[in-house]
Amino acid sequence: MRCRCCLAHLDANLCEFEKEGAAGTYKKGVFGLCPLLVYCDNTGEMLAQELRPGDAGCNDTEDNIDIFRQAVEQVPGPHRRKILFRTDGAGFSCGLLKWIASAGGRVHPSFTWEYSTGWTFTGREMDAVLAVDALERRTGRPLWEAALQADGTVREHAFVVEVTGLLGDLSAWPPGHQVFVRREPLHPRYARDANAYETEHGVRLTAFATNTQGRQPAWLDLRHRAHSRVEPKIRDSKAESLARFPSRFMKINQAWLTATALACDLRAWLQLLGCDGDMAKATPKTLRYRFLHVPARLVHGQRRRRLKIPSTWPWADQIVEAFWRIRALPAPT
Repeated sequence: MRCRCCLAHLDANLCEFEKEGAAGTYKKGVFGLCPLLVYCDNTGEMLAQELRPGDAGCNDTEDNIDIFRQAVEQVPGPHRRKILFRTDGAGFSCGLLKWIASAGGRVHPSFTWEYSTGWTFTGREMDAVLAVDALERRTGRPLWEAALQADGTVREHAFVVEVTGLLGDLSAWPPGHQVFVRREPLHPRYARDANAYETEHGVRLTAFATNTQGRQPAWLDLRHRAHSRVEPKIRDSKAESLARFPSRFMKINQAWLTATALACDLRAWLQLLGCDGDMAKATPKTLRYRFLHVPARLVHGQRRRRLKIPSTWPWADQIVEAFWRIRALPAPT
């Protein structure tokens, strides 16, 4: 089993000016705090969290390593040997990737940590793309590989190619470091920031890097794009009071963030172990309405406590089934 931990840099939340630590964030015009969060892709739980001042750097190597270290400590021991760390381009740094590639300083060969991270697309990467296009025209062989959908089918008008050998000296990066460029249709959202090449061809170019060996570019691209699954987790966390820090003081707000993480984990494990169908994928708002707001009564009698759920409640059967599934779980050892 491979535990995929996704590092998510949460957008800074707007808050009052008098909150301790509130400052201008890396997003221009946004003033607030900058939480740093790590989610486990396998379970949906929040593994680690840290509340930082608004002016904290989004790619601070020490902060990123520290939050990842905390996250790994939450993963059961047998599943710490093979971990995939995913992050967007705002969170990566050379020091972080070296720490991941070294398995956090572990030297045992059974520890294989891999990363899949966004990579800044600069003029160097643009020159590599032009070189790929020129080689295609000269040889007549397609070098761009068709990208894939989540179901394994071809993604229309989307392609990926490796450009590692065209970027010059990358010896400062971890061994096995590879860089790939993705080409997809230009969305109007990004048209304003498109360069001349992207505007002319109607495409958007992005890059990502990984140290995974022996895989096709299309498969690596599909795996990296799965990082977007962290966005619904952040949205659900916001619905569970992540964006509602109650106090002026940083320590109290950090405790609030910890309580929010507990709520996220309880919901994630409830849906993972006790629910199925649409309830297993329900948002906190839907789950709160269908499950937590049921007008039930707790009755005492015959030295027992019984939870009576109205049979007219539309989701009564799903709630009872969730209770039985949880009761059937073996006791922890």
